[in-house]
Amino acid sequence: MMDLIGKWQVAEVMQFDEEKGLIWTKVSDLLAREDADEEAQMFAKTIFLFEEDGSLTMLSPLPEDVSQEEIDEAVAAGEITLRDGQMVTGENHWKVEGDKLFADTGAEGEVLGEAVGPWEEIKQVDDHTIENMMFRLQKVE
Repeated sequence: MMDLIGKWQVAEVMQFDEEKGLIWTKVSDLLAREDADEEAQMFAKTIFLFEEDGSLTMLSPLPEDVSQEEIDEAVAAGEITLRDGQMVTGENHWKVEGDKLFADTGAEGEVLGEAVGPWEEIKQVDDHTIENMMFRLQKVE
């Protein structure tokens, strides 16, 4: 079983293509597009931090057009939390069940009349890549 502990970066994102349907797009290709908006660029640079206690934290870079004063005010007002110089954009959990890894997506609901829980299997793509929801992540630390 792959060791998840550490930082993982987004390598590919699942996107809809009108001709091919859902496809995996490399982050480098996504960021090279002229029409890539700031939010997509920031999200593509998100780090997924898997910790030993089962915490899964998503860290995103601060927007470039925001001053340090605005950042300090947002932190003081409790609007954002910083960690390692980045914004915490999500906090969930991960777990091991048997010989499988799972991440809490935070989503619950119903699909075709069946209850769906928040836990989704983390799939190992290769020795350095995992698939979680619509992301393929590669370990950086």
